[in-house]
Amino acid sequence: MIKKQFALIFLLWSSFGLNLSCSAQVAQDVKVYDWEVAKNAHPDTIYAISFEKSKLIEVPADLKRYKNVKQLNFAKNKLNDLPEFFTGFESLEVLDLTKNEFRIFPIEICQMKNLKELLVGRNEIASIPECIEYASSIEFLDIYDNPLSHVPESMMRLKKLTKIDFTGIRFNRDFQDKLKAQLPDTKLIFDSPCDCMN
Repeated sequence: MIKKQFALIFLLWSSFGLNLSCSAQVAQDVKVYDWEVAKNAHPDTIYAISFEKSKLIEVPADLKRYKNVKQLNFAKNKLNDLPEFFTGFESLEVLDLTKNEFRIFPIEICQMKNLKELLVGRNEIASIPECIEYASSIEFLDIYDNPLSHVPESMMRLKKLTKIDFTGIRFNRDFQDKLKAQLPDTKLIFDSPCDCMN
């Protein structure tokens, strides 16, 4: 009887230990580092970096060494462009540029083949370029509260696109209906239609 109890305890302990290991591995894969910590670590060991509220007016040049990065958060800064080396981030999946000072959609994004989530809300972007179709893995586009007046036809060729947030942007009912027809498999989030021109 004692042997059976010991065996049961050992089995439970082993299982618990295994679960801890798995959880630690998952957590390690998504751990987000502040830049002050990341810049003192080996670049190959960092997969997610946050620059949120860092008062940046440009992207640090040293960031180009972090080739394995999957997530970058630049929310709430003063950026208005991206450096050319951004096209070298071939593993990048999530890019957050929310609440910066972009007036022109960063063209470097068009070359990011593995980007899945792009957040550019609360900027001053008036149009999305035709080249957006080359960022072919995009699943979620958050472009809320921009003075957007143009959505390119090429966006309709983003086959993996599942959701776009257009809240805070004034579109009339005809435009909303047209876009819904063109992207029937994509969840489109709009404010109530306005009585305005396209």
